[in-house]
Parts: sequence; structure tokens; C-alpha cells
Amino acid sequence: MNLSSRRQLVEALIPVIRKAGDAALALQDNDVAVRAKQDGSPVTSADLASNDILRAACLALFPAMPVVSEDDSRVFEAGKDSDSVLVVDALDGTKGFIKGRDEFAVNIALVEDGHASAGLIYAPARDRLFFSYCAGLAFEQTAGGQRRSLPPPFRSTASSDRARQPLSSRSPDRSAPGRAAALRL
Repeated sequence: MNLSSRRQLVEALIPVIRKAGDAALALQDNDVAVRAKQDGSPVTSADLASNDILRAACLALFPAMPVVSEDDSRVFEAGKDSDSVLVVDALDGTKGFIKGRDEFAVNIALVEDGHASAGLIYAPARDRLFFSYCAGLAFEQTAGGQRRSLPPPFRSTASSDRARQPLSSRSPDRSAPGRAAALRL
């Protein structure tokens, strides 16, 4: 996908990620249903509501592109053989969310040939949206729609071997740095 196409993809996903994050935030104050996934990690009704919004919108906007989600294993299996995949984490930071903390986010990444090439991170409790559609460019959008470029510390560098390795469909390292909750929003 070229730069213009990735930018259009990100632009189309901005209202979607805001809607999914706001839906999760609205459920945080209610009595959220919690159950354990197969791996023992918690999943809430807010995770599932956000996932439903993201999945439906991604499939409607980009019907030829598989959507991979930790909350929907059927779609994960469908994305294994594709060169381009949308990877969603409907509620990153579920444990903190359950405790009423504001350090959770909704994430969407475009993965091409095993490498993330564009992405969005929305922290609804803090109303902060970050996105990028190419290496070296990162932006923040406020609730009012104003955008600002983020300074160089947020630019991509491929200085580590880990940064050059493609993403894998194998079991993720959940303790790996770079998780949205570690961004110190």
C-alpha cells in the first residue's frame, strides 16, 4: 500500500476508533461483566463492545482486508495468509480498566508483509488520539479535531534487531515493551 492509501486508511479509521473507545469508556462506569479468556486473561463487555464496533467498521470500510483481533479467533485464523491485515486491540489495559483506571487504549494497526506500517492509538479516558501512516511521522489529534506533529522522539528508528523483525502470528510476548499502556499518556 502506498503512502496516500495508508493515509486514507488512517483517516477513515479515526472516527471508528473514537467511537469504539467512547463506547468502552461509557461502559466503565456501569457494572461491567468480566470473564476469563482461554489464556486466563480477563475480557469485559467493554472489550467485546469495542471489538464489535472495530470489526464491523473495518470489514465495511476494507472488505478485502482481514481483521485480526485477540477477542475473535475466527478472524485471526482468516488473516494468516494475507499480505495486509488490520490488527485490533479493542481494549488494551483491561485489568486497569476493570479497576476504574484511565490508562487503557484502543489500538488499530495496519500490518503489511509482517511489519506495522500505520496505526492508531486512542486513550478515551484522556481523550488522546495518536496516529501514524509512515515511518518518521506521528501525530496527535485533539477532541476538537486539531492535529499536531509529534517531535522526533516519537519517530521510528530501526536501530534494534527487534524493530526489524516482522510481526508473527505466534503467541505474543505480553510483557514486551511498546504496549499502549506503557506510553505514559
